[in-house]
Amino acid sequence: MYKKHITTLMLSFSACANADIYETPTHIEFSYQAEDSQSYYLFDTPYSYNSQTPYNLGLTESEFKLEEPELPKYLTVQSEKDWDYLKGQTYTILGLSVATVGLMTLLPESITKWDEEDRDLSGLGSKWKDNVTSGPVWDRDDHFLNYVMHPYFGGVYYTAARHAGFNEFESFLYSATLSTFFWEYGVEAFAEVPSWQDLFITPFFGAVVGEMMFEAEQDIVVNGGEVWGSETMGNVSLFFLNPVGHIHGWVSDAWGGSAEFQFNTKPWFGNQDVAKFALDSGASYDDIFYGVEMKITF
Repeated sequence: MYKKHITTLMLSFSACANADIYETPTHIEFSYQAEDSQSYYLFDTPYSYNSQTPYNLGLTESEFKLEEPELPKYLTVQSEKDWDYLKGQTYTILGLSVATVGLMTLLPESITKWDEEDRDLSGLGSKWKDNVTSGPVWDRDDHFLNYVMHPYFGGVYYTAARHAGFNEFESFLYSATLSTFFWEYGVEAFAEVPSWQDLFITPFFGAVVGEMMFEAEQDIVVNGGEVWGSETMGNVSLFFLNPVGHIHGWVSDAWGGSAEFQFNTKPWFGNQDVAKFALDSGASYDDIFYGVEMKITF
């Protein structure tokens, strides 16, 4: 009986000693022979003591870490120049500019300085030609429009390019191109003569204002989208700091279609069959032709 207890103690001590060797998997099988010739196994499986990691537990690193929700594209900055994204934003600017002109026709003359003749939609082609050849001039627009709204819209153009991955100088060139040729000598020239203030203030002051808007927006994003501790104030601020990006993102998500815009100088947009039919019908061939073509896909 005493031999039986001594043997059990020795086996227990031996098991504890071997447990210290925990880096090497070992198959251990202990047994002892009792008087009734039956074998009793204390350990019958291999064991190994290793530090546990997420990979040992069957978890990948992405599963182990809590994933943050992905920000919409208009709140991020592209790591490379994204021409398609910039083109899409340009189409949005085109639509917003036309809507802006329509809104300005409803504003009083004391603000826009557009008289009834400027608001007349008949003879737009000849009116545009007269305004372009008569300018630029020093305009008499309201100071709020010239020195607040024009720099702001220049900044809006600027931030559109910044979000598409373009640097400061390239974004300035984009803003200057849109404000000069698209707005001042384009859309607005149908109603008034281009002005010196707009040609200078919109792109140059707009670049300064735009970079400030861009940096302020990124600070709000880093702060979790809050301003003064308010998420609502943060959302409103983010919209006005990048309205083109927000509207473009909303329309793209809700619509899911595509649009193509093309400027054309060929009569009948280069369609020879239509041009021949027009000539056969007695229509004169117009050598001077300027037009835009937009194709919308739903």
